[in-house]
Amino acid sequence: MEFLVVIAFFGYIYYLRNYADLRSPSEKEAAAVSEGIKLYNDGQIDKAYTYFDSRIRQKPKSCIAYLYRGLCQKALGNPEAALKDIQAGLSYDDQVFTVYLELGKIYLEQNQPEQALSALNKAVSVSEEQSEAPYHWRAKAFEQLGRNIEAEQDTKHAQELRARLQKTHSGFNSSKAPFFDKRLAINMVMISLTSVLLVYVIKNAESIHLPYLVAVFAAISIGFAEPYKGWLLAIMQCILMLAGYHFFTDLPEDRARQELENFSLYGSMILTFAASFLGGFLKRALNMK
Repeated sequence: MEFLVVIAFFGYIYYLRNYADLRSPSEKEAAAVSEGIKLYNDGQIDKAYTYFDSRIRQKPKSCIAYLYRGLCQKALGNPEAALKDIQAGLSYDDQVFTVYLELGKIYLEQNQPEQALSALNKAVSVSEEQSEAPYHWRAKAFEQLGRNIEAEQDTKHAQELRARLQKTHSGFNSSKAPFFDKRLAINMVMISLTSVLLVYVIKNAESIHLPYLVAVFAAISIGFAEPYKGWLLAIMQCILMLAGYHFFTDLPEDRARQELENFSLYGSMILTFAASFLGGFLKRALNMK
């Protein structure tokens, strides 16, 4: 029984690590280096460069780190080094439109409109209408090439897209991000399964140790799955445990056995809240690294 519990727990952790996080690799990288991005956006270029240079030494295949070190190089007046860094970032992830966009900008500054147009075409394709910037800068490349009609078309489209995105963004700001999303729904399904497992363990364990162990593991997983909404999953798990135990199992006739199961059930509920908080705290701490 203990072996099956361990296998189930590590299987759940594997799922959380590889499938529950719906962000793209570049979004995960950006979150991991948010401190450096803030330094860059605040104009602290030297500190930002040091940050991203150190990050690349630690993780030499980070597209976002190369992108921002390249931007720092550009701001520091080293366009060739900037170009090299941005091309390196592109070699590790070719699905980040910002990399193509910055590459195109550098080519434009170097009066290489053909190369700029090639990069900006990719930026337009990869951005999937999520930013007007690729169209704006591709219009400049068309202008340098004397292709004025295409430049006007891109300029017009950039203006229309900017207005549409601003309208959408203001709508998101007024309603905020939805609380119930796909990720939360998936994790609710997983919580239903772990609740069933906990009830089964409570009914079959010979002591309180195994139910408490499973409850702690499951609750830590809750925190990792939803570091900000874990409280809802913890409440859901407790409700499912109570309902499952009282409505879908038979109460033991033996008084001692009944007390053991009660200790296991209510103790597991308390541990669910405590350990889910701990799991969320650990996940947030890891995300800050």
